[in-house]
Amino acid sequence: MNAASQYIDIFRDERQRIDAGAPRAMNALRDKAFDAFQRLGFPSRRVERYKYTDVAEAFAPNYGIRFSSQPAELPDLKATEHLYGSLANVENDGIVALNTMLAQDLTIVYVPAGTSREHPVQLTNSLRSTAPLMHNRRLLIVAEAGARVQVLQTDKAEDGQDFLTTQVTEVFVGEGAEVEFYDIEDSTERCHRFHLLFASVAARGKLTHASFTLASGLSRNQTDVVLGGEGAAATLLGSAITSNRQHVDNNTLIDHRAPACTSRELYKYVIDQQSTGAFAGRVLVREEAKKTDSIERNANLVCTDEARMWTQPMLEIYADDVQCSHGSTVGQINADALFYMRQRGISDAEARMLLKQAFASEVLNELPLEALRLRLAALIEKRFRNCEDCKLCKS
Repeated sequence: MNAASQYIDIFRDERQRIDAGAPRAMNALRDKAFDAFQRLGFPSRRVERYKYTDVAEAFAPNYGIRFSSQPAELPDLKATEHLYGSLANVENDGIVALNTMLAQDLTIVYVPAGTSREHPVQLTNSLRSTAPLMHNRRLLIVAEAGARVQVLQTDKAEDGQDFLTTQVTEVFVGEGAEVEFYDIEDSTERCHRFHLLFASVAARGKLTHASFTLASGLSRNQTDVVLGGEGAAATLLGSAITSNRQHVDNNTLIDHRAPACTSRELYKYVIDQQSTGAFAGRVLVREEAKKTDSIERNANLVCTDEARMWTQPMLEIYADDVQCSHGSTVGQINADALFYMRQRGISDAEARMLLKQAFASEVLNELPLEALRLRLAALIEKRFRNCEDCKLCKS
């Protein structure tokens, strides 16, 4: 049995219960998603966007899936029902198709036109189970014209169990609206997570998306943003810290479809021990997207000879009168800086930790939300200190 077959069987066996525990908007797309998944299966490494992650291997183990036949609380979909699934096309990606056919959990963040939420919306996903568990969920964020919202999502999991999560997020940024979406993964090495985000930004709208992988086993984040209206803007930020045999893969696409749009992209990795990282970022500037202003940068700190990092920044430009740049760097801890700190009585372990922390802090400085900057700075320091204190590097 291949990896896809077990999920096809689960859907056939549990279809009635899946539909009973989910809203109509989700059920309406299941047949289409099921047909697409049977045709597509899981993407292989021959698929360009998935060449750095073995998807079939990640989904091969036998995970249990909990389905509810009695939804405790159905969201009010009147203003958003027609948007569900309109950005995340099941025909294009096997994981999107799998998620769409199995997911029951739907969270909607809806902000009416001209409304500004004073405080961030916080979503916490905490995984607990006595057996290997798969969790499939959807998130829909809709900010109508002139609206403003900040959404903070945190993923956690208990130790000692295997978890597999798929999430599909769709974000609609209306004309002149502003959406900030922060995604923090702080789980365990026995967790596999696949998160695909699809966003549409209208004229003069602004999207900020920041992804932080502090701890995980295998994490793959895919972010597709369409700048569809004149003057739209997107900022994508990412930071990953890996150790042991962890794997983090970030894949992004920013599609400039209108004039005078702006995009900024910064991803930084600290890769330690035998872990691996991958970044592939494509900026597409279509013929009609004149006066595009785009900067893409990926910087990586590889701390050991066994660690590996793959980086692939890409620019594809079909318009004139644009300002676009991209670049990537892969390096090791600065020996001169390390020597300078050791000369001033700082231990080798402490000096290395401080240099890693300083390297990662550049992404934090770009965050608009000050309270989150402070919280993440503390979490990142804790992550690096735990890595040093637990002596895993010497085991």
